[in-house]
Order: sequence, then structure tokens, then C-alpha cells
Amino acid sequence: MKKVCALFLTSLLFHFVNAQQGSPLLTHFTESRNIENQSWAICQDENHVMFFANRKGILMFDGEEWATIRIPAIPYSMQRNPFDGKIYVGGNNKLGYIEREGSGSFRFVPLSGDSISAGIITKIVFDRSNAWFYSDQSIIRFNTSAHEIDLIIGSKPGYPFTGMFVTPANTFINVLNKGLHRIDSDTLFPIVTGYITGKTEVLFALPYNSTRVLVGFGNSTLHLFDGIKYYDYAVNDKGYLMANILSEGIALGDTAYAFSTLEGGAIIVEKSSSKLLFTLNNKNQLPDDEVFALGSDNTGGLWLSHQYGLTRADLNLPVSNFTIFPGLAGNLSSALKHNNELYVATSEGIFCLSEVRSYDEKEIVVKTKQSLPAPEAVPEEHLEEGQNARKKIFSRIFGKKTDPQPVVIVSKPAPLEEINYTRRKISTLRSVDHLYQKVEGLNEKCRQLVSTPYGILAATNRGLYIINDHKAKPVTSARYINHISLNDIEGRYFIGAMDGYFTVRPERGEWITEVPDPEYNNPVYSVSREKDGTLWFGGDNIVFRKPYGITNEISGYRNYSLKTDFPERYIIDIQNDSIFLYSESGIYLYNSREDRFVLFSMKGSDPSAGNDLYYPFSNRRLILFNNKWFESGAFKSLNNTELALLKIFDEVISVTVEEDYLWVIEGNNRLYAIDRKKHADIDPLTDIFIKSISNGKGIKFDIENVKFNRGNNIIRFNIVAPGYLKQNTTHYQYFIDEVMTDWSPWSVATNYVETVTKPGDHILQMRARDIWGNIGDPESVKFTITAPFTKTWLFYAITGLFLLSLVILVVWLKERQLKNKNRLLEDKVRERTAEIEARKREITSSIEYAGRIQNAILPAEDHFRESFSDFFILYKPRDIVSGDFYWIAENDKSVFFTVADCTGHGVPGAFMSSMGISMLQEIIANSRALQANKVLNLLRRKIVNALHQTGKLGEMSDGMDIAFCMLSRDRKTLQFSGAFNPLIIIQNGKFMEYKGDKMPIGIHHGKESTFTNNIIEVNRGDTIFLFSDGYASQFGGPDGSKYKKSNFKDLLFEIYKKPMDEQRIILETELEDWKGSINQVDDITVVGLRI
Repeated sequence: MKKVCALFLTSLLFHFVNAQQGSPLLTHFTESRNIENQSWAICQDENHVMFFANRKGILMFDGEEWATIRIPAIPYSMQRNPFDGKIYVGGNNKLGYIEREGSGSFRFVPLSGDSISAGIITKIVFDRSNAWFYSDQSIIRFNTSAHEIDLIIGSKPGYPFTGMFVTPANTFINVLNKGLHRIDSDTLFPIVTGYITGKTEVLFALPYNSTRVLVGFGNSTLHLFDGIKYYDYAVNDKGYLMANILSEGIALGDTAYAFSTLEGGAIIVEKSSSKLLFTLNNKNQLPDDEVFALGSDNTGGLWLSHQYGLTRADLNLPVSNFTIFPGLAGNLSSALKHNNELYVATSEGIFCLSEVRSYDEKEIVVKTKQSLPAPEAVPEEHLEEGQNARKKIFSRIFGKKTDPQPVVIVSKPAPLEEINYTRRKISTLRSVDHLYQKVEGLNEKCRQLVSTPYGILAATNRGLYIINDHKAKPVTSARYINHISLNDIEGRYFIGAMDGYFTVRPERGEWITEVPDPEYNNPVYSVSREKDGTLWFGGDNIVFRKPYGITNEISGYRNYSLKTDFPERYIIDIQNDSIFLYSESGIYLYNSREDRFVLFSMKGSDPSAGNDLYYPFSNRRLILFNNKWFESGAFKSLNNTELALLKIFDEVISVTVEEDYLWVIEGNNRLYAIDRKKHADIDPLTDIFIKSISNGKGIKFDIENVKFNRGNNIIRFNIVAPGYLKQNTTHYQYFIDEVMTDWSPWSVATNYVETVTKPGDHILQMRARDIWGNIGDPESVKFTITAPFTKTWLFYAITGLFLLSLVILVVWLKERQLKNKNRLLEDKVRERTAEIEARKREITSSIEYAGRIQNAILPAEDHFRESFSDFFILYKPRDIVSGDFYWIAENDKSVFFTVADCTGHGVPGAFMSSMGISMLQEIIANSRALQANKVLNLLRRKIVNALHQTGKLGEMSDGMDIAFCMLSRDRKTLQFSGAFNPLIIIQNGKFMEYKGDKMPIGIHHGKESTFTNNIIEVNRGDTIFLFSDGYASQFGGPDGSKYKKSNFKDLLFEIYKKPMDEQRIILETELEDWKGSINQVDDITVVGLRI
């Protein structure tokens, strides 16, 4: 019982040596337990795939999938050779290595036959030329260059081997009762200090520097060894390794060691100082304290095998687990540091991480001295020679040189002393522990903590509390508190509750509660205040705004809501004078001009990830959008690395941002600290490993020779970028040249199937994007699709000859018939040609007559001249008749004029233009109190009714684009309304464009609304231009491109001062020069007027 208690106290003491830094981030892989729960060796290959030796074979894990490699014996040992990259395996009388074949499969390559009696290989070590296989009965050396076993050393009866290791210079074997031996000339030679290890086992040896190794022994001690002498390597673990039985050790890069135990998990030690860095055991969430094996990976991960599977500890990331300390209870909701102490809010209260010192009282004996008269001098030659001899022996064994000393005949004796002893009681420090202690006076569910200069404000479901000196005192009771403002506003903190809001402020050691509006009793989940004093409240599916200075009547509040499919809680936040509304359905920004909230679009997100939006409780506005973390607001306190680190947590409940730490609570009820002072050593995890490439039948290819036979064009490929921090976070893309136009969408899948229909040589490219957002360089594989026989040159030649013969035969047979029929056909062609030409003349004549009718319908230039003294009309139909028209009319109040572009060209357009002119004349004649937009509304209604348009799918959407103007008789006011077509007016040298509405005169599939009426003050001398899109759409110029609206507008502005007739000539000349020999592509109409 005493031993058990001692071990427990030692473990508890060690556990809290470095308490304030927590424990590393642990990832548990329980899937391996379903295959085999005991792995005896761990290593990683050159493709970063992890291998685990167990009873069922070699378990392989690439971060996404598990697989087992079967071998002919139980692998008791496994190690990767750093010199040739192979993974060597040892079993019972079996030794070999794992080899990856070209198809991606793995196989075991034996190095010995069944006749070898090697025993159970429990250790494999390497030097530059050899792989050494160790068992207690034999040592086998495999020459990796010659690929042969060139040495076998067997143990003698009664003297089994008890350990083996290599140093930069030699190979050493430990023999029971005989000690350490060195292999020289393929023979065992005992070393001078070998007897020291005769009674213990050598467990492992790890590199320390160029001349020394660190050796671990079966008695749980560690020593440095230089080939001859041993040196102490004392770890400040308070006897932890000794108490928990050292079992294995590995080097973690060049800076640290990891040591496993049979009863206490593992510890991590700084190499140079032997300082204890971390403990990994059951108390900090390692599933079991018995560690079977240790291993490491290329990204700073430490792997531990135990009864419940495998665990990976990430030692590179500045992330620590702070739920390892005892005393914490309930579901965690918030955390912060106050006065350099950690406080955690939970569903059962608030807890503070405190230091607890334990002392033992013990009685000691104190020695006191009293001087006596000195005796006579004693000659030195009377001392026993054995003492000097013992010193010389120890100097020879441990290498301490002593210089020859001169012989002193007489030495002065020391004075005599009388020694007395007394008893005294003292207190000694037994341990320094850290544990969570509950804050007194608070047993309620707490959801938010806010640090203030006067204590911690706590929001609970029973009221608002203030915490000082680890004690809670109610500020306001019997109210369900939802929200505390993070900062004081003019000395006051705003509090949101289920029944309204109030403020609190400190005054002379007390907190004063003030209720600004007792009548407001709606739930409040957030309170924000603008600089002018306006208050915003977020509630259940509603936002309230209380302008500064209004009375407290609820009628004075302005409320806002959003149209959503389900009720939501709204959170209001003011950032840099912008007011944001956060909800589950999205983020909205307040538009003060429209007095409403509009959807706020997030930039920089991943479109392939969907539209997932999540924001945790935080003292900063952190947003997880499409699998990427953002920090909104004008002031950004987190860098990109810190935002990326949040991705490692599955479900973030809350984040508290402080100067030195980020406190993160995730969904599995754990609290983590991200140390902002430490550099985050984030390595890209984007190296693609091609596991296999196969055809549609599942037959795997050698990756260096991928060639598909005829009739098989389905390629299957399995890829992975091994990473072990978090599963299903690496995304993949692929691209096949001459088959795909772009990379495939990002996907977490690792198995892909693609059908390649085009024969020939292709290149398959694959790349990965890791959890941090790094995109790796593509990995490429060449493959060939063999063309089917029907697409080979031989088939084409045979088919060509057959077709040629058939053609010759047919030609010969038909030639005679054609000669006979040719005469008849010629007569018929002449007859039919005459008929067609007659019909063409008839149709052309009809169209020309229609053109004369259309010109007659169009207003004469004299009509324009009655209202405008200076004008021009450029009217150029593409065909004989036109889909464009211009028109002018007047009444006693206004002059009406327009330019319109009807659907289609030629005859269809002419019908529409005639209809448009007729309807406009009818509207002007029969309507009163007209406005430009009302005219277009009436015209649209008449067009829709005349064409029987209903808006059904597939129905023709005939109509027109138009620019319509009304000029008052006093020439001072111009009204303009447009359907797509704009109005250009130039006043006093200022170029102004009034755009038409984005809807036609005709059926419109969007929401139909009234046209906009633009009222413009005009003066005499102002120039007005109306036009269709035909001029700007004309192709021409040196490169055959469109003239474009921008060039057309520039031309109008350039010539507007000239007389109108001259402007028309310039426009015609420019058009002809531009189109050159290219045909006119559209009807062109331009009308220019000067008031």
C-alpha cells in the first residue's frame, strides 16, 4: 500500500511540474483497435505513411485509410533504415523488409530461409552499411550494399544477450553477467567498463552528439556513453521514470527525447538540458498509462501505442489542453485570464485554476561542533597506502587523471572538535499542484465572463454577479442574463436579459444598477451603442433601435426583421461605425439610406465548400464561413496563422482573444490555449502519395507504365497527402490534359474514377490542399489509352479502300444514268430558275412598297422643324424596311419625341415599328395628364395585349427598347423615361447620360414595375441625342471589332457644338469609314436636337 501511495504522489507531483502550459494536443485513433489493439513498433516511410507492427501483421495508415500488410510471421520489431529508406521487420526466426511494388501494393521480402535459428528478433539498429537484427540468442548482420547476411553471432549457454546499440564509431552488445562488449573484426571484445552493465538490460541508445549516445537501461536509469565511459543524464522527473518502469525511448528531431513507461505513460525531455517538457498519461487524457511503443512522424507528431489503440501528440503546434487539471465540472462555455489567473465558466458555476502546495512535516537531526585543542602533527608516510591506491583505480576506470604530488613529510593536523546532535522539526515542500477550484457563492449556469478593472462580471441564468478574490457576489438577482457588453461605455456596462436591458457601473466598491427603460421587456441577446447614443438591441427574430433622446415608450423604438425560414436570435455588433446583424442564416449590414438590413457578402471564401456560416461566442467577431475563419471589424487582432489554427477544432463553442493566449472551448467540452508568443511550426501537408492506379476491372498498373488495353478506358486512382492532425481536412483536385478543360472541384475523397474517351498519351495531374490552405505542387503520371481497332490507321486504310472501290463502282453505274438525266435536269433547272427570279422580284417589290409605306408613317422632317430649329435625323435601315423608328407629336402642353428599337430586323421589325407608332399616337390623342413614364406604361400594356403575351415559358418575348421624351412648351422642363435605351444631354459643356430602366416594352419575366420618370431642367442651347444600339454595335475597324458605346459617346461629345446638319454628315462618314467592306449588322437611328 505504501508503494502504491508513493507512486501516486510521485505521479501527481510530476503531472503538475509544468502545469500552466497544459498538455499537447492529442488525437486518438481508435479505428486501429478494431484491427489489433497492441502495436509493438511504429515508424514512418518516405511517403509519410505510418506503419505499426502487431500480431496480425503490419498495419498501415495514411491519414485517411487503414490497411494491413500480411507477413509470414508475427512482427515483433520494425524500424526504418535512415540510410536506404527501407522498413526492416523482425519476427520469430524471420527477418526481412517491406517493399512497395510498382502497382502500389506492399510485400514482405525475406532475408533468411526457414533454416535460420535467430530467435525472436526484438530490436533492429542500423549503421551506414548494415542492418543489425537482435535477439537474446543471436546477432545477425545484413549488409545492405551487398544484400546478404555476412555475420551471425550466437550467445553462449547461460549468457544470453541483454541489449545492443550502435554509436558513430562502434557496435556494442551487452551480455548477461559479463557486461558490455564491442564488435571488432566480427568478434566480441569486452570493454574496460563493461562490467557495469552486466546485471542490467540495455533498452535503447539514442544519438546525443557526434561522440556520445544516450543509453536507457532496464533499471530505469539514463546515461551518456562515449564508447568507454558513462556520464550521468539526470532528468528532473522526481523519480517518475524509476517509479513507472522505463520501457523505450526515441529521439524527436535534434532537440528532444521521448521516453515511455509501463505504468505512467510517456514523458518528453529537452535534449540539451534534460528539462522535462511534457507528461502524457491518463491524467491528461492519454487513454492508458501502459505504452507499448513510441514513434514519430515528419510533422512533429509523437505516436503512442496502448491498449485502446493509437494516440498522436502534436508537439509543434502552440496548442495546449487545459482540461487536464482536476476540479472542473459541467459544460464549458467561456474562459479568460484575470489578474494572471485562469477562470472558466461552466453549467455548474465558475472555476479558477489555482496553485496548491503540499508540505510534509519531518524531524531532522542537526549536528553542532565545539572546538578542542589541536593534537601534534602526524607524518604522512604513516597513512595507509590502500587509500591512494583506491583513488588511482577509480581514476583509471573513470578517466580522471591525477598529477604526481610531491611527498610531504609532515602535515599539519586539523584542530579537534567535539560534535553534538539535536532534533528539530521542519516542513518540506512535497508537491506543487494545479487544480480548478470553484468560485464561492455561485452555483448557477454561467454563459459569459467579462474582465473589468473592478472584478469579473458573470452572466448567469439567475442574475449578474461580480467576482473578486475567488468569491462571487450578486449585482442583480432573479434575472436571466444573456449578454454583457465587452467594454464599458462611459463607465457603464450594458446588460441584456430575457426581460429587457439595464446598465451597471462601479461606484465606491459597489456596483450600481440602472434601468433606462423599465417598460422594455423583450429578450435582449446583444446591446450595442452608436457614437451619437443610439442603442441597438438584438432579440428573437427582431432588432430594435432606440434613437438617442427619444422617450422610453416602446412606440419610439424602430424594429427590423428578416425574412427567414425559421426563428433566429439576432446579434448586433457595431464595427467602425458599421452596424452588423449576425444570424444563423447570414450576416447583414445596416443600410442607413434605405433604413434596412441587406445581406453582407463574405470575400475570400471557398466556393466549393458550400455556404456554411458559423460564429462562436467570442470577444472578437470571429466567423467560420465556408471552412475558413475570418475576423471582421476595422481592428484585426489575429494573424492568418492564428485563424488557421482554429481549423483543428471540430466545433468551436467560444474563443477568448487575449494578448498572450487564445482560449478555445470546443464541442467535446475541452479547453485549449493557443500560445501567441510561440512560433507555430506549421509544415505544409500537400505531398501527394499515389497509392494505386487501376483500370475499370480493378487491375492495378505499375505507376511507371500505365497503359490501357483496347476497350478499357476507365481510369481509377487512389491518392492521399498523408497528414495526421485531423482527418477529412485535406482536399484534392485532378486534371487530365486533352480531356478536361479545368481542374476538378476540390474534394475530400481519395478515390476517383474518370472515363477517358480520347485515345493517345495523357498526363494525369493531382494536387492537394491541406487544412492550413496550402496548395502543393501537382504530382503527375503519364498514361496511354490504346485506340480501339475502329480508330487505328489499319482500319482506316481498309475502310478507305473499300469505300473507294464502292465509290468507283457506284460512279461507273451512275455515270450513264446521269448523262441521260442531265439533259432533263438542265431544262428543269432553267424553268425553276425563271420561276424563282420572278418570285424574288415580286417579293422585293412588295417589301419596297412596304418600305415606302413605313417611310410615309414616319414623321417628316418638317414636323421636327416646327418644334426644333436645329436638328438632324440619321436613319439607316439594315434592310429595305427597318425595326427602328423615330416619332414626334405635340399637344397644347408638350412636345413628344422618341427613338425606338423593335425586336428583329426587316419585315418583322417593320410590323412592330408600325404598331408602336400607331399606339403612341393613340395614347397621346386619348390620354390626359401625361408623363413620360406613364406613356411607356400604357404602351407596354397595349403591346402585351396586342401580342397576347402571358409570360409562359417558351413564349416569344417580342417588344421594343425605347427612349421617350416630353419637352414642355416653355422649353424649360424635359421628362425622360426609357426601356433600356438612354438619353444623352449636353448642358454648358457637361455630358450627362440618363439610363433607361432594365425592362422592355413587352412581357418581362422579372417583377413588373412602373418605368422611372426623369425630370430634367433644360435651357436653350442644350443638345439632346436619342439613338438605338445599331451604331455602337457595328463591326469594323482594323480588327473587325464593335464600335462600342464608349466611342460613340465620345464622338457625340466631340461634335455636339457643330451645326446639326454637319453632325449628321460626320456621323455618316465615321460609320462608313468604320465598317468599310463589312455589312451593316443592325438598323441604325440617331436623332439630335438642339433646344
